[in-house]
Amino acid sequence: MKLGHHSLAQALAQHHGRFAHASTGLPGAVERDYFAHILLCRLLLIYDLQVAGWLAGGDRWYLHNQLGLQASATPSSFFKTFLQPLCHQGLSLPTSERPQSLSARIGDIPCLGSWLFAPHPLELQYPQVDLPDEPLEQFLGWLAEQVWQRDPPPPPLPLNAQQSEVATITRPALAAAWEALMTAPDSKPKFTPVAKLAAICQQTVDAHILQVLSAPAAEKPLSDWLSGITDEDCVQLITQVLPSLSILDPACGSGRFLLMALDRLQGIYQTCWDYAQQASHPQLQNWVRSLQSLPCSPQWAWTQQILTQNLYGVDVRSTAIAVTQTQLWLRLLSTAPSEAPLPLLPDLDFNIIAGNALIGFIRVDEESFDQIAPPRSQAETDKATVLQGNLLQPLAAANYRDTLAEKQIRIEHYRAQTHAMGAEGGIPEYVQREFLRDRIESVNAAVQQKLNGLLFETLSRQLGILVPEPQPSGRTRKRLLTPADMTALQPVHWGFAFNAILSQGGFDLIITQAPEGTLRPQAAEFYDRHRDRFEQLEISLSAFRRSRRQTLQQHPELATHWATYAGRINCLRDYVRRSPDYAPLGPLTTRRSIALKPLFAQRCQLLIKVGPIPPHIE
Repeated sequence: MKLGHHSLAQALAQHHGRFAHASTGLPGAVERDYFAHILLCRLLLIYDLQVAGWLAGGDRWYLHNQLGLQASATPSSFFKTFLQPLCHQGLSLPTSERPQSLSARIGDIPCLGSWLFAPHPLELQYPQVDLPDEPLEQFLGWLAEQVWQRDPPPPPLPLNAQQSEVATITRPALAAAWEALMTAPDSKPKFTPVAKLAAICQQTVDAHILQVLSAPAAEKPLSDWLSGITDEDCVQLITQVLPSLSILDPACGSGRFLLMALDRLQGIYQTCWDYAQQASHPQLQNWVRSLQSLPCSPQWAWTQQILTQNLYGVDVRSTAIAVTQTQLWLRLLSTAPSEAPLPLLPDLDFNIIAGNALIGFIRVDEESFDQIAPPRSQAETDKATVLQGNLLQPLAAANYRDTLAEKQIRIEHYRAQTHAMGAEGGIPEYVQREFLRDRIESVNAAVQQKLNGLLFETLSRQLGILVPEPQPSGRTRKRLLTPADMTALQPVHWGFAFNAILSQGGFDLIITQAPEGTLRPQAAEFYDRHRDRFEQLEISLSAFRRSRRQTLQQHPELATHWATYAGRINCLRDYVRRSPDYAPLGPLTTRRSIALKPLFAQRCQLLIKVGPIPPHIE
């Protein structure tokens, strides 16, 4: 079986559909679809560990063998009796903390310390979630027929070269397949060739580095410049230029642009490493010794640094965030030798975040933030926190600057994985990580609620925005904006989430593929959200498109859902027309057709640092 990006995407979509269709214990299609994405991410990462020989003493058929044992041992599902415990209590916990009976079953496996393997909110909310063995058997059988390439693939062919399909799953091919899988139901996947992605990222990154080093790109390309690197150049790269570089993709999807940027930065670090090992400069010798003293490979060390200090991504879809982080972890795992202990995976939740890039504060008004008081009565508290919980209390006496400082301190402690608490109280390292992560999340949630409240005031009072909800009659009913609308719009408050970067002028580089289409309610998206109800009513997507008004008139509950869904998108459309963050979008005749690409272009101009390299938007 030969796998190009199209056939791999088809296979991945087929297995995703099987997981979603066969899963039980979840209330609707949206939850089943999300669960299937998480399950695919888990399985692919575990399979990578299996191929590398990190599971059960190098068992490269680990999952397949365990599934075979399961079939003869118990009538219960493989998911419930093995796969879920493997994730929740195996890969998420150190050996000493695992149940003894489970340790005997799963064998010697590493602790990864990643949220991907911890109990997911869906599994906590619906503990009865389950999956029969058949779709897992089919997926593992399909994987066994493919060649899984862990090492970096050879350089991509030129854009005009004939690219033959091969029976190999590479990291770039997997990212392209994920991108196609996550494409909106009524959209055609936009496939950008790997060679083009690599060229875009290399040209953009190289131009920035040459500009920072005051080495004009017109003289020679970065690759030629690196071939004649000096001690001073190498020191400047590893101590200043590379650690401070920030690259953003505000519509990251499956993370393809971030992966290509990672590839380029890895190559530059490798060049510096090769040079530094032969150099006599004290700083370079210290750098070499410090990397050699680490329990991980030098390649792992600088790849982890790139992931946590250089690459940033945003996407409105939680599935995209899970996929992007999984892809980046897979690339990190490629740098670890299988004979060495596997380090914990870095937490990427501070860099790769879910939210709508088009709405939210780019600069936070500290004075206005500090004036927002917590709710005064229990009724106000209940009303304000019906969706988010009572999270204002941790910030009741904190101003914005203090909150930023507290968050940064907690993040630094978290990333350093300090052993101070463990030394004093015997607290295991993974418990320290979870404790600090919980504290960071409490700060983030409290600030998000306050900033959403400030955004609510901005939209409702300063911009005078109402929520125009379409009715089955064809008319529009306008209602007042509510705090719940702000939560549903998923704003990204850039000035808080990426304060350290924006306080220095913005991101150095922005590379993205903006979503296709226009900012308007989409019948296919709405249908997908309420697929279960439509299927109960035996209404197809094509039928809903043809006779939407009639369908909504006949089914009031769908009409209510459509009014809420469309009203909030219309609210966002009014926001981009009235907000000073966006330039005038033309006469009223264009108000029903606002293209997404120009909106992302304007947003990127506000987020990028002033300089000679503009945002690159595909």
